[in-house]
Amino acid sequence: MITLRDYTQDDIEQLVALANNNNVSRYMVATFPYPYTRSDALAWISTDSRADGSITKVIEYQGQFVGSIGIHPQAGWKSHSAEIGYWIGEPYWGQGLATAALAQMTEQVFADLKYKKLFAPVLGPNQASRRVLEKCAFQLEGVFKQEVYKDGTYFDVHHYAKYNP
Repeated sequence: MITLRDYTQDDIEQLVALANNNNVSRYMVATFPYPYTRSDALAWISTDSRADGSITKVIEYQGQFVGSIGIHPQAGWKSHSAEIGYWIGEPYWGQGLATAALAQMTEQVFADLKYKKLFAPVLGPNQASRRVLEKCAFQLEGVFKQEVYKDGTYFDVHHYAKYNP
């Protein structure tokens, strides 16, 4: 159904086309810019997608770039864990692509990289992302009240995790 692959320079135009959308960026981390420009895409593909040991993949569906998924390893006493995050371009919402990508990436990370824990912080209003995590057997570990301030609003953060058996 989907393929996870490395970014290439050929992804720049589609990355900008999908990421430069406030409906996509509104619940993303502060480092995900809006508006999303060609220079943002160049920086992401050339270095940022691999910064600090991160592993980021293109989500491809029927030969099309439809989104992205990645992990950010933790350090020190949390080095057994990694944060996982993902996004899908709005034209591809509601097709189960995020769920398929999360299931595939989680399986690969647990099998190949030997992490004990993957976790995902999700802003409270992002119910679609919370459903994706639940479909992939991530468990809600807690809710951090007013944890994030973004675009003039305080958001609760729902913290999900899955453990490597």
